Amino acid sequence: MTTAPRYNFPPGSEVSLLHRPMVVTGTTDVGYSMVRLEDGVETVVTFARLVEYLKLPGARINAAPTATSDRPNLRLGGYTSVEALPNSQQRAQARFHAAMCEAADIYVALQQEKDAAYKPSGRALNKDHARAFIAQQMTLLLGESVRTNPLRGGGKTTGWILYKGRTIMDYYNRFKALQEEEEISGGGSEGGGVREALVPLWHDRGNRKPRLCPRLRELMTEAWERIGLDAKKTGVSNVLDLLQTLIHQENEVRTINDLPELIVPAAKSLARHRDMLLTPTEYMIATEGMRETKRKRGRGSTDVRALMIGELCGMDEQKFSMVAAAKLKGFWHTLSQDEKDAYEAADKYIRKRLHILILFDVASSMPLAWIIAENPNAEATLALLRMATRDKTREERRYGCMNKAARGCGIHFLRNDNGTGLRNVPVIKALMGMGTINGITRTYSPKDRAHDERLFGTLESRFFKVMPGYTGRRPGDIPGYDAIKNGVVDVELLYGMLTRYLVDEYPFERNYGVGMGGRRPRDVYDAINVARRQVRMPDPNTRRIHLGWEASTTPTDDGVRVFEGIWFNSDQLQHARENNRFKGKVKVFVDPDDLKFATVLMPGEPDPIEVHLQMTVFADMTLGEVLQLMAEYRREEPEVTEIYHDRLMAVKMRRFEDISSIGVEHELPRSYTTVEECKAMAKVVFAGARMARSETLAGTTAPDAITSLGKDATAFKIGAGASVIDGVANAEPAAPFDDPGSHSSDTGSDERLASPVDTDHVAAPAGKAPAVQKPAKLARPTNIKELK
Repeated sequence: MTTAPRYNFPPGSEVSLLHRPMVVTGTTDVGYSMVRLEDGVETVVTFARLVEYLKLPGARINAAPTATSDRPNLRLGGYTSVEALPNSQQRAQARFHAAMCEAADIYVALQQEKDAAYKPSGRALNKDHARAFIAQQMTLLLGESVRTNPLRGGGKTTGWILYKGRTIMDYYNRFKALQEEEEISGGGSEGGGVREALVPLWHDRGNRKPRLCPRLRELMTEAWERIGLDAKKTGVSNVLDLLQTLIHQENEVRTINDLPELIVPAAKSLARHRDMLLTPTEYMIATEGMRETKRKRGRGSTDVRALMIGELCGMDEQKFSMVAAAKLKGFWHTLSQDEKDAYEAADKYIRKRLHILILFDVASSMPLAWIIAENPNAEATLALLRMATRDKTREERRYGCMNKAARGCGIHFLRNDNGTGLRNVPVIKALMGMGTINGITRTYSPKDRAHDERLFGTLESRFFKVMPGYTGRRPGDIPGYDAIKNGVVDVELLYGMLTRYLVDEYPFERNYGVGMGGRRPRDVYDAINVARRQVRMPDPNTRRIHLGWEASTTPTDDGVRVFEGIWFNSDQLQHARENNRFKGKVKVFVDPDDLKFATVLMPGEPDPIEVHLQMTVFADMTLGEVLQLMAEYRREEPEVTEIYHDRLMAVKMRRFEDISSIGVEHELPRSYTTVEECKAMAKVVFAGARMARSETLAGTTAPDAITSLGKDATAFKIGAGASVIDGVANAEPAAPFDDPGSHSSDTGSDERLASPVDTDHVAAPAGKAPAVQKPAKLARPTNIKELK
């Protein structure tokens, strides 16, 4: 069982618990009787509860002062300790006096062991052997040289010079009196010590009476308020000019009233008056504004903010202070002299300052990704996130790194600022899709991301400052250096050097940031990796969907084809096509840095489909390298293109001429149709046939109703018999067609009364048979192309 401690609080002691002031009035069997100063309510705080309260913030104990506890405070004029005195020499003098008294006490104790009747005095302590012993002991206690006499020859003495015996005895008597009072008071003084009793009172020296009258101080305050606290950041000299005019006006009135004139104070006095009116932070707010004051004097956090790799990451972008050349490598020797001159002239304008984006882990201070971009945008930020969440062996091998870079890991919380390339819709959507908490800090608030700013400061001073083309930290920083003329480093070389610095140099330099303690970032990274692990990697399909490049294509039996020639396929994709009977386009997501796998999202399929690269020649290449390779394949000189085009056209023309000659020589039937023939046949096809609906005329009957055995009201029987009547037509001899007199007037009248004769069925004259035409073959036309 644990016993709660019971403290001895004298009545009247002030105790603040949870920021609530109380006064101890007594002690009971269970606790302390206290009265709250806010409302006067009396309460009892148990012994155990007081111990718990003292552990919480806001606890403070102001015990009642003892007989000797407040003496140092009164002696020092309100300062609680020697260390609070503003004069450093005064603090050093207090340590010297305390060491001198302790050394003298050791000497007196040794002498009293030899002779019990020995009593120290100024004469006894002034002897040479006594002063030499005290100086030797003080050297050991102070760690500084203490001499008994100054150097001969008038040279400047480095160290301390021991006092004479009478001065040593004065301080020693004060030292012994303080020890006796502490023994009488019961074990020590809470508010003072030896150094506070022996320190010289240099801070009380001088005339403390103010030398400037109140009216002059009012005019000084008015001058500062009128033009001194201005956003234009006027200087002390400007305020002094205005103060002179104010004092001149005041002196005119004082002269009329027989009062002494006011003097114009010095600029130093005017500046001290400003410091008396305002603190440095208040003065900065008045001259530079609230936003800039927060940026410069904001109080940041000095806590260890992350314990796991990937738990908290910082991301920032900056326009680095260096001019890079845009001249490409590898084709300069192939240009003519005129082309070289043109490129040299253009290169003067092409050289520019680029942007760098860095993502790093806060727990270990290890860089996780770095990108150089012409302009900050969403594509560059997504490339940075892809690099942070993947393996970086490719960069290690390509740029010849000696060590291993930080491996890919998941990102739990990502902190960034309001940069255009960091805070945009594509980046925020990608982070939300990956399950990363996106924290956007305030604008012009570097204290919110102190780790990020510090990394760029180190990179600026240790890497970019020694590179050719360095522009300086601010305009006009290095006026004697021409950054444009010296900006000869191309982007590829710069990125390689930056990679080697962030992999081989920076992680192995000592870091004295918060939580690092002088350790190397690589050692911290390895220790955290063993002790607390890393945030798990995101799912590959999820990572490709939210950070990869998207393409829309139609799947076939061969798979999916993206970016004009890269094929992916898998059994899962073909099964999904068959089972869903899918027809249409799918979404394909590819990681530009790793083409071995891709992710397909098919409408109707709930899960993403992983497909494999079918073109193994691209397995160890990035998508950018593949596209660049295909562009190299297709690139050729314009003169060569023209030659090949002429040759192809000549060969094709000869082939078509050969085909035409073969058809003519062998009398092959024509297998093509002309434009006019196609138009004529199209009219026939689209014209169609119109079927006229037949209707029965009034007073007639249908032919099939005459022979029907049933009764019909419109069919009548002819004759009395029941048999069918067979009629025979007697043909009268016809007159010759060319005899005009063969027709009589009677006959003509009869023919006019008769019905019209169908000329299509007129019988041929008797004795003449119709001529029959024999079939015959037509000869083949001589010129087929002229037929229409």
